[in-house]
Amino acid sequence: MPQVQKYPVAWRLLHWLMALMVFALIPIGVVMAERAEAEIWGALTNTLYNWHKAIGFSVLLLMVLRIVMKVWLKGPPYPDELPRKLQLAAKSLHHLLYVLLVLTPLFGWAGVTAFPALITVGGYHLPAMPFVPVNEALAGRLFAIHGALAITLGVLIVGHIGAAMKHMVQKDGIFRRML
Repeated sequence: MPQVQKYPVAWRLLHWLMALMVFALIPIGVVMAERAEAEIWGALTNTLYNWHKAIGFSVLLLMVLRIVMKVWLKGPPYPDELPRKLQLAAKSLHHLLYVLLVLTPLFGWAGVTAFPALITVGGYHLPAMPFVPVNEALAGRLFAIHGALAITLGVLIVGHIGAAMKHMVQKDGIFRRML
């Protein structure tokens, strides 16, 4: 097994924390959206929405930290044995994941500001997004964009996990960089 340089510990912890958060957001988002579509409102639906907003906003805040870390702390280089095309594909996928992990919660936050529905878990109120007016029609459009971005993000995450599993099976050291 090749010797490989790992990501800094803080980076790895943040990666796995955010992975858990996104893995919670996806099923919560699907179930709450299905309940809303079916006009099933009540305590469970409200709880799902409240958790989705709280976790999603936390992902947005952690992405700011993650971007600062990415700029400040350079990640380990890819092994020389990894073809340049794969390195470019990996970098492109990671950059796209970062963009979507910022845009997706931003559109969700804009949507709950426009609706308005800023209450989350424990009655905590998210701050309203600046310059977003209260307008339910606008909220609907923002939520539609949020949903499309979330689906795109989910598909890319499946690709990311697939690539990670491939590297784990190949034992080329790439997977161990984030453990």
